[in-house]
Amino acid sequence: MQPLSHVELNPVFTLPELSTLNDVPSRPFSALQARVDSAFATLSELNAVNPVLLLNGFPGTDYEELVQDLVRKHAKHADLFDLCYAENLNHPQKPIWLRLKAGTGLEFCELVGQLLELSSRHLEAEHVVQRILKKQGNDEKVADYLSLLSQHVAAGQGFSHPVLINLMVHRHDNTIPIVYARQFTPEQLFGAIHFQTEQGSVFSHHHLLEPGLIHQANGGYLIVPIEELLDQPNLWFRLKHALAARQVEWSRAAEMTSFYFQPEPPPLDIHLILVGDRLSVAELYLLDRELDTLAFLRADIIPEWDVRDDLPSYLGFLSHLRQKHQLLDMDTGAILRLCGYGCRLTEHQHRLSLVESQLVAMMQLSDVIARREQSELITEAHVVLAQQEQDHRLSFLVEQSDLGVRDGQYLLQTSGKIVGQINGLSVIQITGHPYDFGEPVRLTATVHLGDGDVVDIERKADLAGHIHAKAMMIIHGYLANLFGAEHPSPLSANLVFEQSYHEIDGDSASLTGLCALLSALAKEPIYQHFAVTGAVDQFGHVQPVGGVNEKIEGFFRLCKIQGLTGKQGVLLPASNRLQLNLSDEVSAAIEAGQFHIYPVAHVEQAIELLTGSVAGDVEQPDTLFGRIRDRLDELNGHTVETGFLRRLFRR
Repeated sequence: MQPLSHVELNPVFTLPELSTLNDVPSRPFSALQARVDSAFATLSELNAVNPVLLLNGFPGTDYEELVQDLVRKHAKHADLFDLCYAENLNHPQKPIWLRLKAGTGLEFCELVGQLLELSSRHLEAEHVVQRILKKQGNDEKVADYLSLLSQHVAAGQGFSHPVLINLMVHRHDNTIPIVYARQFTPEQLFGAIHFQTEQGSVFSHHHLLEPGLIHQANGGYLIVPIEELLDQPNLWFRLKHALAARQVEWSRAAEMTSFYFQPEPPPLDIHLILVGDRLSVAELYLLDRELDTLAFLRADIIPEWDVRDDLPSYLGFLSHLRQKHQLLDMDTGAILRLCGYGCRLTEHQHRLSLVESQLVAMMQLSDVIARREQSELITEAHVVLAQQEQDHRLSFLVEQSDLGVRDGQYLLQTSGKIVGQINGLSVIQITGHPYDFGEPVRLTATVHLGDGDVVDIERKADLAGHIHAKAMMIIHGYLANLFGAEHPSPLSANLVFEQSYHEIDGDSASLTGLCALLSALAKEPIYQHFAVTGAVDQFGHVQPVGGVNEKIEGFFRLCKIQGLTGKQGVLLPASNRLQLNLSDEVSAAIEAGQFHIYPVAHVEQAIELLTGSVAGDVEQPDTLFGRIRDRLDELNGHTVETGFLRRLFRR
C-alpha cells in the first residue's frame, strides 16, 4: 500500500486575482449566515406581540454586530416611544407612566413646566395644553393627566416631590434600539425602585425610578445570553411573564417590602433574541418545557464555511475582521496561511472556521509582529512566526510529556518487531488549556487458554468510559465472527494500555487493540515503527476518528526524539483524509520520505502493513488468519478433521 503524498496532507486554496486582503470587498459575519438572515426576515413580518427568536450559536460570536446588521437589513418599522413617569395626583404612592412620541420627551417636560407656571398664576394655559396634545397626537392618557394637573395646580394643591416628571427613556432619533444584556442583576434588567430614609422612615417617589435594560429596548430588540438566565433562572420566568402580560413589573428591593409603593407597570413591546450554544439551550429547556412553544422561531448560526462553494465570501469576512479591528493589510501568502489555520480549527480541508475570536486572535498576533518589524503588510512569515510563538508559549505540557520519553520513563519503541505490542495514539485534553496535543500510548495483548473472552484491563480497573467499553465488545464481536462462528474460541485475551493511569474513553483505539490481539493470536510480531488510530465495526471496516492531526504530530515528536529512520509512520482511517492539516515540520518530513501516512479501510490492510504478512483467508493455512484458525482448531481438537476437509476441497 502506498502512503499519502505530501500534497494530500494539507488543504489547497485557489485565491482570486488579488494582491492584498484589502482588494476583497468587506463582508460582515451576517452575510455568511443565510439561516439567521431568513429568521430575521420572518421576524420582521411576524404578526405577534413580543416575539422571541432563539439563535443556536457558539462561543466567540459577536451577537450584537450580527443582530445590528440584520435588523438594519430587515426591520421595516419600529414603534418607538419616549417613556416618562409622573406623580399620580390622586394616589402619590402609585406613579403613572406616560407614553410619548419618540424624541418629544424633553419638549414635553418643558411644556409641562410652562403649564405649571401659568396655572399657578391663574393665567390661561389652554394653548399650552393644546400644543402638548398636538405633539402627542391627542393621546387620551396624556390629555387626562394634563387636565387633572391643571385643576390640581389651580386649586393650590401641592406635590409630593419638586421633580414632577421623570423622563426615563428618551429617543434622540429613529434608530431602532438594540440592547445587549450582559452580566445583569434583576434591577439592571427590569429597572429599580430606589428609596430614601428619613428619620427612620423609608419612602420613594416617581423620580427615584431607574429604567432597566428592558425599558431601554422597548420598541426594539433585546439580546439576552441564555447563560445569564441559567445563572438566575427566576429572571427567565419573570421575563417570560412580562412578554405574556405585555408590561414590566418593577423590581422591589428587600428593604422596601415593609411599605407600599407600587408604580404602574409600563407597556412592553420588544423583540427578544435569546443567544447561546446548544448545551445552554438544552439546559434552559430542562428548566422550562414551554421554551419550544414560546421560541418557535429558531435558527442555527453556522461556525464553518464550505470553501468549495464560495471562497471569495470568506475572504470578504477576513477583510471585514481586519477593518473592524484596525489591523494591517495582508498579502496573499498571509491570506493562504490564515485560511490554513481556519481549516485546522474545523479539522476539515474543505471547511473554514467562522469563529471570530480565534481568527482575530491570530490576526492580531501577526499584526504585532509585523508592526514590530515596521512592515506595512502582514506577510506569511509573520503569520508563521505568530503561530510558532503561540505554540512556544503553550508548549510546556507537551515538553513535559516528551521529557518522559527522553528520560526513558515511558517505554515506547519506534523500531524493531514485537508480538502483541503496538503503538496507539491518543489526544490529551486538559481543562483550562486551549490546545489539545497528541501523545502515543503502548498497547499490549496476551492470550491464554480460556473461554474466548477479551478482557479489557482498563474496564476492569474502572479506568475506561462507556464508549471504550463498547469498542472492546466490537473487537470481541469481530474475532468471534471471523474465527469462532462454528466453534467456540479456547483462547482468552488480555488487552491493556500500558503506563496509563487516568480514565480513557472513545473508540479510536479499537483498530489498534484489534491488531495487537491478531498479532498475539498469530504469534506474528508487529513493526514498532508504526502507530495506529481508527475505530472498527464487527466486520473489520475501519471508521473515522477525531484528532488525527494531533495524533500524527504526537507520534512524529516521539520518532524525532528517538531518531527518524525513514520507515516510521501512522496508519489512519482512509475516511479521515479530509481531516489532515499537518504542521510544516511533519509535512516536510513526509515530503523528504522520512515519515509516512498510510490510509487503511479494513483491518486486513492494517495488519498486513503492521506485520508484513498476508492476512488472507481463515481457510488458507499459509496466511496470518489461517494460522490463527489452525491454532484455535488445534486447541479445540479439530485439527485432523479440518485439515482433511481443507486438503479435499483444495484438490
